[in-house]
Amino acid sequence: MSLIQKEIAPGVTLLGVSADRFKTNEIAISLAMPLKKDTASVNALMINLLSRKSSAYPTFALLNRKLAYLYGASLSAIVTKVGEAQVLKLGITGIDDRLSLDKSSISLECLKLLTSLLLEPRLNENGEFYQEDVDSERRILIEKIEAEQNEKRVYVLRQAEALMFKDEPYGVDRYGSVDDVKAITPCDVLLAWKNALSQAKLMITIVGSSNIDMAQEHLKNTISKINRCYKPLPETVFVPECNKVKEKTEYIDVNQGKLVMGFRVNLKPQDRLTPAMRSFCDIFGGGPYSKLFANVREKMSLCYYCSARYTKQKSYIMIQCGVNEDNMDKAVNEILHQLDEIKKGNFEEEFVSSKLALSDAITSVNDAPELIESWYNSQIISDRLITPQQSVEENEAVTRQQIIECSRLLTLDTIYRLTAPKEAE
Repeated sequence: MSLIQKEIAPGVTLLGVSADRFKTNEIAISLAMPLKKDTASVNALMINLLSRKSSAYPTFALLNRKLAYLYGASLSAIVTKVGEAQVLKLGITGIDDRLSLDKSSISLECLKLLTSLLLEPRLNENGEFYQEDVDSERRILIEKIEAEQNEKRVYVLRQAEALMFKDEPYGVDRYGSVDDVKAITPCDVLLAWKNALSQAKLMITIVGSSNIDMAQEHLKNTISKINRCYKPLPETVFVPECNKVKEKTEYIDVNQGKLVMGFRVNLKPQDRLTPAMRSFCDIFGGGPYSKLFANVREKMSLCYYCSARYTKQKSYIMIQCGVNEDNMDKAVNEILHQLDEIKKGNFEEEFVSSKLALSDAITSVNDAPELIESWYNSQIISDRLITPQQSVEENEAVTRQQIIECSRLLTLDTIYRLTAPKEAE
């Protein structure tokens, strides 16, 4: 697979990943903007609204008919946060051009549909979004937020993030809050839409055997109609270490307690040890060979699950455990003990297993166009894109000494416990 990168306009990049072994193409338009409490909810609502109706397809039925005409193409709207950017994505999956009955460019038609949804929304005679459309999206977004709150494993992670990053943009949830969603008006959505088109960093990703030159021509003609005033994303807040651990215990009627530990990582995304930090995190709490799984979960039976995840764009590691209240302090102590074991260099078997597992996991990105698109979408705020193959090579070059170096870059920042209320004596 080859990677083609073209600058359409300031802050607008076309990324083509040539791959002719798939039956489908994956096309996405991603908009990255600063993550802010005041705009998170309205931005999330706006991108979902754009995915359902437009000026050309004012009803869901008409849009579905168009998708059926495109051989059953499927649309999606996704909201994520990457570093301290909120990323709004409109995506479409369609069959490869080679499979169309009349040899027409289905991928170009899919791209045209995406740009139409983004640039030509359904507006009323006053040039505003319809109240009923906004009301409908408000209900849907509130349901999404409440669904995450009801899923306690997700809920406790979000709460730990809010505590750990309470004075930083990253502490804002990707969907904002229920109260903020309830307050959204059609005028708010219109302003959010205009600001996104004008100021956001745009990345258009096309994975498959599409004609990139045709896509580039269409995008140039389309983007030229937007009154762009591109503002580069602010630099992510970097806190290298923590001087005082933040702790909070929340009591909710749950069958299984939850424990989250957040560590600051004194390493910026482009530093030389970043590939090694990913390997360290995998050795620490990745697969079944990891320190946390093999010892905290299996050997000592302190928790039902125990895993670690490294987020390089924000420079932190979060550990999640399902654990009974009686074992929480023991689990915290053992997790810190396993970190010390890595600092001492006691991870020979884990190191070998992790190298193989990580390389396999990275290589598997190439197995599906949607995985490839997600791989590059996660790098939207980066100055340099890394291919899966380059990432595998970086992983293979990691040394044991680098793992030890990485282990010494962690400081514990946050401990968040979720447990059932204690019964009255």
